Amino acid sequence: MKKIGLLASLLLNALLIFYIFNTDDKDEKPEVVQDQLGPKPTTEMVIDEKGLTVTPVNIVLLGNSITYQGDWQEVLDRKDVFNGGKPGWTTQQLSWVIKNFIVPNKPKLCFFKGGINDYTLGITTDRIYKNCTMILDSIHKAGTIPVYTTTLYQRGATERNLAIDSLNARMKIFCTKNEYDFMDLRPFLCKDGDILDDYIQDDNTHLKPAAYPKWAMAIRPILEKYGLN
Repeated sequence: MKKIGLLASLLLNALLIFYIFNTDDKDEKPEVVQDQLGPKPTTEMVIDEKGLTVTPVNIVLLGNSITYQGDWQEVLDRKDVFNGGKPGWTTQQLSWVIKNFIVPNKPKLCFFKGGINDYTLGITTDRIYKNCTMILDSIHKAGTIPVYTTTLYQRGATERNLAIDSLNARMKIFCTKNEYDFMDLRPFLCKDGDILDDYIQDDNTHLKPAAYPKWAMAIRPILEKYGLN
């Protein structure tokens, strides 16, 4: 009987020890699932297309080489601007990087400008228009405010410049209908249906450095409108 009592005592002690080390404290708070708190804030540095660090990403400029060549952090005097310029890209190609530049970074504003490479490749104004509207809608659906920036002229290309005016006119109607911002660069850089010599390089397409502070002047009222001044 003594042996049975000893075994029972040892078993009871073992159960007690197991209970102490494997039972949660009643006062301990339940585990919070991260999904209930929303996405974790990123701790990684964001690097734009020119290799510059952007923290945080509040503004994205999406476009082709004309956008890429801008020193946006310098001309806007701020570090939260992501240069999303892709040299040589068409409007359709630019739609591909919304998932990379917009979705993960969640900027407040995205200024989109493109189209000149499309015209160079012979793509129609109607096709460019459809691509531009799709890009603006995609930016909007990602939770970022889209800003259409007018396609600029090619110096001396009278017929093409008329087509560019047609594109910009259609985009203005689209932006008004959808309550998107329409930013017109032509009053800052152009006159009489052509781009001014002071702002255009010898290739008649790319801008001189002097053009970018003027472009920044067009951007600033939009930034002020959305509290990013």
